[in-house]
Amino acid sequence: MRFVKLRWILIGGAALGVLVPLTFLLLAKSYHHLGTERDLVLWPSAVMLMATENHGHDAYALGVLACSILLNVVYCSLIGTVLWCIGRVVVAAVSLLRPR
Repeated sequence: MRFVKLRWILIGGAALGVLVPLTFLLLAKSYHHLGTERDLVLWPSAVMLMATENHGHDAYALGVLACSILLNVVYCSLIGTVLWCIGRVVVAAVSLLRPR
């Protein structure tokens, strides 16, 4: 059985880690119910945005936003890597147990 390469898992995790926060930021203009507990599952580093509460759009606020998105990229890539490793172990275990 062919397995997805780790490189593609990392690229997919990084893309997901960037696209989810950007989607939330774009939708926040028209949908005001964003920012619930459900959103913290997809963007856990959004908690850092509380530091920008009174800063508006200055350099500090943009730096915190960039750090938050970067941490989300690392988080999504890490979760993808852990799931990939678990999948590899399960596939190896199943192939060892299969009668020849």
